[in-house]
Amino acid sequence: MTWALVKAVMLGLAIIVIYFAWTTLSQTGSQGSVCEVPIVVEVLNGCGVGGIAREVGEVLVDQGCDVMFVGNADDFDHRETLVVDRSGDRSKAHTVASVLPGSGVIYQVSSAFFVDVTVVVGNDLAGGIR
Repeated sequence: MTWALVKAVMLGLAIIVIYFAWTTLSQTGSQGSVCEVPIVVEVLNGCGVGGIAREVGEVLVDQGCDVMFVGNADDFDHRETLVVDRSGDRSKAHTVASVLPGSGVIYQVSSAFFVDVTVVVGNDLAGGIR
């Protein structure tokens, strides 16, 4: 086999792999997702249960949200999960809240945040969301 033929075969395989990866990812994101428009979210652990913010973030990603940050809140005294509107588009906050059982929505719009929605996970989801 010549070097040109090897390169052509490798390029063809790469295109096939990219095509199947693209179609798989696009199908995964669209099936059963709640977020029809891009919603950029940060998830903060407000109850102190290890890994709960990551778990909630994974659920939101599965629903089509763009989770940009997962970390801890300033304190772990939150009894109830809060969904905070940061962008002024209340529909985005309510869409995220629809995924999290019993969460309340509050409005604290600020250009200082680079997300549409902040989720502060409270003790009500400490047992897990899945």
